[in-house]
Amino acid sequence: MPSGPLLAAGRTRKTASHRDADRFVLTVALLLVALITARTPADPDMWWHLAAGREMLARGEILTRDVFSYTRSGAPWTNAFWLADIGMYLLQRVGGFPALSLAMALLAALTMAIVHRQMAGPSILRAGFLVLATVAAAPAWSPRPQLLSYLLLALLDCLLRRWREGAPKRFWLLVPLFALWANLHGGFIWGFLLLVAVLAGETLDRLTGWGNGLAWRDIRNLALFTALSALAVLLNPNGPAIWRLPFYTVSVSLRIQEWHSPDFHRIDFHPMLWLLFLLTVGLARSRERPDLGSLFKVLGFAYMAFVSVRAVAVYAIVTAPVVARVLAGTMSPALGERLRGRDALPLPVRRLINGALVVALAAAVLARALLLSSPARVERSYPAAAVAWLREHRPEGNLLNSYNWGGYLLWALPEYPVFADGRADLYGDELLSQWWQVVSGEEAGWDVLEQWGVRLILLEPDWPVVRELPARGWRELYQDEVAVIFGR
Repeated sequence: MPSGPLLAAGRTRKTASHRDADRFVLTVALLLVALITARTPADPDMWWHLAAGREMLARGEILTRDVFSYTRSGAPWTNAFWLADIGMYLLQRVGGFPALSLAMALLAALTMAIVHRQMAGPSILRAGFLVLATVAAAPAWSPRPQLLSYLLLALLDCLLRRWREGAPKRFWLLVPLFALWANLHGGFIWGFLLLVAVLAGETLDRLTGWGNGLAWRDIRNLALFTALSALAVLLNPNGPAIWRLPFYTVSVSLRIQEWHSPDFHRIDFHPMLWLLFLLTVGLARSRERPDLGSLFKVLGFAYMAFVSVRAVAVYAIVTAPVVARVLAGTMSPALGERLRGRDALPLPVRRLINGALVVALAAAVLARALLLSSPARVERSYPAAAVAWLREHRPEGNLLNSYNWGGYLLWALPEYPVFADGRADLYGDELLSQWWQVVSGEEAGWDVLEQWGVRLILLEPDWPVVRELPARGWRELYQDEVAVIFGR
């Protein structure tokens, strides 16, 4: 029989081996996350963020009034993205569009690494939920400042979990976190919704005896620093107007696709349902009751995700660690060991194979980002040829443009102010409704064209108004398979 010290050494080697295997599984999972999210940087809103960053650096000031359109020129613009926009533009200027694609992938990997810190159970289970959460969030993963909101939401959720589990209660960290957040993206409202859900859950846990999380003193301190964080949000170039942005955007964006409910006839929205179904199964079988704060935040963000595609990613980020912890509570220790697996190969051989796999996956991420970021792919859905024609011929007059192309025109054709672009909160219901009247060929749309002195129209060829323009005295100046230009 081996002696006691020898047994202890064996246990140490086994533990070290398990740690080595866990690190490898996590690394592979994060590389898969990066591979999934390395995609073509071609979101319609990406362009106006880039244009805003370029303009702010050229002017040496933060934009708080519109300088890009003729319909809202000089109007106050609540610019909650200024810091992110400058960062995006500098990244694009240094590394081109491949840098933006890689940044998307790296932000996804970093976000999911933070999500992983909240999970429990065998490493293979946690890795599976990281990939599932990434696939669930994928429909909303695009090169925009909202990726930074996803990252900060994951960080906030992780801090709250660690504080609940006994880590030092540094609630003061919330103040600089939200001050930064308010200068990166308007998604700081998601952070406050998370805080409200956790505060409500912790309070009810204490009142009902459901669970033992934060003490009453900690709940009071967390509520205090939540209030201070709401004041810290005001530390931005827009002042109190920043608080109007999250609510006002919803009211003017009902015709924008990302504000619609998910279409569950599309398979890419099914993973968000799988997370919910797995949580239901786990709650039915778990030996431990989850805290109410976790349940409240999942239910709250699930409600938002069912109402709007925009919230699907935040739902996945908040829900995945809860599902992993609940399902981990249903597993026996023996099942956990079986999922961990056995070491069938010598350690040097395992490390060689694992290293080769990691290098291959990292190379695949880089190759995918480069291949998907070629100019032809990035501009495939945009009127690049039509823009080149306008730049060459320079016809005069105000331009009515496709809403989806507004941001691209700010970036590629800044000499022509736009009718509208993706900044829906700036243009409001009235102007977006006018744009809709024009492109839909409504009778009122012809008055809109006269009102704004429109002499050029750049649209997709399939809008109803395109068929009626020749009969109204407009002349076709240019057309290809992507765009058509009319003038008068």
